[in-house]
Amino acid sequence: MRGKSLLLIGILTGVLLLLGGCGLVHPPKDAPKTDLRWETAWVVLPDGREAWVTGQVVPWAPDHLLVEGDILVPRGSPRVLAPQGATLEPVSRGQLWPGGVVPYTVDPGVSETQRQRIQEAIAHLHTHTPIRMVERTSEPDYVRFISDGKPETCWSYLGRVSGAQDLDVYCGKDGVPPMGTVLHEILHALGFWHEQSRADRDEYVDILWENIVEEHRSQFQKIGLNGRLQGAYDYDSIMHYHAKAFSKNGGYTILPKNGIPPERLGQRQGLSPGDIAAIRTYYGTPLVRLRWWFHQTTFTTGYTFSQELRNVGAIPVQLERVEVQGGWLEAATPDTTEILAGSSGQVSFRAKACQEPGIETAKLRFLLGGGEAYETAYTRACYRYPGTTALLRLDPAGPETLQLTFAEWTWARRFRLEGTSGGAPVPLPVTELESPYSQPLYTALLTLPGWAEKEVCLRLTPLDVNNPSTAEACIQVPR
Repeated sequence: MRGKSLLLIGILTGVLLLLGGCGLVHPPKDAPKTDLRWETAWVVLPDGREAWVTGQVVPWAPDHLLVEGDILVPRGSPRVLAPQGATLEPVSRGQLWPGGVVPYTVDPGVSETQRQRIQEAIAHLHTHTPIRMVERTSEPDYVRFISDGKPETCWSYLGRVSGAQDLDVYCGKDGVPPMGTVLHEILHALGFWHEQSRADRDEYVDILWENIVEEHRSQFQKIGLNGRLQGAYDYDSIMHYHAKAFSKNGGYTILPKNGIPPERLGQRQGLSPGDIAAIRTYYGTPLVRLRWWFHQTTFTTGYTFSQELRNVGAIPVQLERVEVQGGWLEAATPDTTEILAGSSGQVSFRAKACQEPGIETAKLRFLLGGGEAYETAYTRACYRYPGTTALLRLDPAGPETLQLTFAEWTWARRFRLEGTSGGAPVPLPVTELESPYSQPLYTALLTLPGWAEKEVCLRLTPLDVNNPSTAEACIQVPR
């Protein structure tokens, strides 16, 4: 009988910005927003902090997820996260607006009162921060204020995307939002997340899960990043939920600690001192990213190659040096010491020979002006064609859980998985791994209850290629 299969998340060889191509087509007024599917995506802000987020697949933005009620992020590829699937790298990366300048237009469907709120929000932003929103002339990337006619929520993309990016201002009484709500959405477009989602939030607030509408519990997950580079937790932030957000019974869903009254949460009057400081820090800090993070080769001697380094921040970057911190790389040399905001430079790498087939990781540290640093991992797959064309690596990933990292030279999509221990078969929760998309590298999480501290060997066989080789690896299952 055919075993259970596991749908995989493929690892992209490239990096998708928060949206490629033209902007989102805003939803028709009769577009449904009920009975929507939920999916998970891995996102990262320019400061490098990463997070799994869960959002709804909305019919008016099929390539995006609506996360935490008002943030649009890409779905990535493939679009379904299996219960045991995982990825090594985020599928989307945010960018800031170079120089803190945000071009914008206002859609003809926006009413006069909504336009007044937009201008009030822009004026408030200009008064308190160095951000400047300017009417668009011919800039390719810009914010487009729209009115989608649906009262549930206003919403925005996260960070700067390629082309036009809509920001909806239809919410509130008669579709007219408070000035602070428009400002809240503008800060999402500037790259900021919700305050109560910070990784350190449990030190400052209690989440009352029993009072939250079941389908919106994911809106309260910690996302592994602060949403800002620095600063203490800010109860007064315009990015904070109110204390009864998504309540199913009228009770509190968020209760502040430290004697703070719950009524203080969720203000929409204007930027707090913490918001202002965060914007100044975020838009005054150098930020870079490597364009690619994966590499495959059959070289049995040392070799060199180059890689694009992007400035995803708002200010020019002074690149002081690049440190190789172990792994398969020997050296890294940038071709320039300054990269302007929105531009790229090249880094030349010297790589060690592939001593044997396998999946290897190198660590890099980019030292930037102002004492900032960007650290990243670089993965390489070493093949021996035609003899060894399938690779498998096993790593501990929690109690009785393994992370499988595997690849096949021609990017196979289906694999058979078998397990043994001491020569005897190991019953596996899945026996077939499958991806809807061909990718150069995959990962999956495999839980083996009852096998803690025992050595288990796994055998992986591609099923949809001619003359496949098999890959084997052994590991002691963690307790």
